[in-house]
Amino acid sequence: MGFVRWLVILSLVWGAQLSAQRRTQPSNMPLNLAAAFDKRAKELPAVLAQKRRAEDFFAASFLAAIPASQINDTAQQLTSQYGQLLGVKSAVLGSGGSGNVELDYEKALVSLTLTLAAEPPHLVIGLLITATRQKGDNAEKLKAHILALPGRAGFLVKRLDIADATPLLSVNADQSFAIASGFKLWVLAEVARSVNAGERRWGDVIPLGAPSLPSGITHTWPKGAPMTLHSLAVLMISVSDNTATDTLIRALGRPRVDAAVAMAGHGRPSTTLPILTTIEAFALKMDAAGADRQQYLLARSPEQRARVLQMAAPRLSRDTVKAAAMVSSPLHIDKIEWFASPADMARTAAWFRSVGGDVARSILSVSKGFAGEEEAARFAYFGYKGGSETGVISAHYLLQTKSGAWYSVTTMWNDTAKAVEFETFKALVLRAIQLVK
Repeated sequence: MGFVRWLVILSLVWGAQLSAQRRTQPSNMPLNLAAAFDKRAKELPAVLAQKRRAEDFFAASFLAAIPASQINDTAQQLTSQYGQLLGVKSAVLGSGGSGNVELDYEKALVSLTLTLAAEPPHLVIGLLITATRQKGDNAEKLKAHILALPGRAGFLVKRLDIADATPLLSVNADQSFAIASGFKLWVLAEVARSVNAGERRWGDVIPLGAPSLPSGITHTWPKGAPMTLHSLAVLMISVSDNTATDTLIRALGRPRVDAAVAMAGHGRPSTTLPILTTIEAFALKMDAAGADRQQYLLARSPEQRARVLQMAAPRLSRDTVKAAAMVSSPLHIDKIEWFASPADMARTAAWFRSVGGDVARSILSVSKGFAGEEEAARFAYFGYKGGSETGVISAHYLLQTKSGAWYSVTTMWNDTAKAVEFETFKALVLRAIQLVK
């Protein structure tokens, strides 16, 4: 029901040199750290090709979290996907010991953030892929790769500020998909509507409700902890906090949140109503006896599903979820979920652009999703919400270019048979974002 997922590292080859392009040293950066960044950038290809010991390049804390074997596996995956690493195209030091390095592969340019420890010998403490740009890429090539995915996928890249604009990319745009925590955009829409209408204020204090399961951080906090409407919304969107989400749904009232689904542009809201809380979804999916789940699956309308939830309410709590039921296979993702099409989520993005308001858009811009700060900096505005569970992944962006044009990038992938591949989806999403110039 949401995720925080960090993809680290890259690829192969022997001894690529930094391109002759010289870098301007930030005025506030110590000379020794700037020189160390230069040195580590030059060493990176040899490390990725296992021509240099990982222990001489990465800090022990990094290798404790990301072992050398995982680094090598990811490097090989990138080589397999993008061809041989030709060299380091550029390296630009930013602030705080972090900077951007762009690697030149045969088929793509791969950007990553390289972070050094402040103390000598300035070993690497962070390496994060932030963008991939395929050489010679276009919408038709991207569409072919999306259609080749196992299961079903839907993508839509569309300009929002021109009526009836032809999409830059459209793949199964009107088909319905499970979207996992993408539904939290509808909860935020109702929060924003209620504030804009004068019914609530962002500073209203709301006690933290009964705990759900991760993702997020508040599931371990004391029940009843005083929270503001704004802080709950930020946690729900930026780290996909499930307990904050459920607290908001109960405080706003499920009928109001349900109404927000159509308000935000869903074309067939009855397919996803009533909006489940995250703990209801967990409990229904992982009900060991299966009685409540069976009744829910037999329901044929939002009203019938709502009655099942009401009757089962005493059993739909964290206490009834069995850890053993949290398996690696998709669990009822075609029946017990939150559903929308790419076109539905594009209309939701358009609602936030035109109606949601500055505060709601600022909340959407906290997390950059699959993109890094460098990629987000290409845009005047960069808003994001995603979601995932086994067999489901989705990512939804509201973007404004530096020239002022507004776009939505809505993406989703479902597979009822097995888990979807995070890295594959991320690469496709970043390519879709690249279509927005």
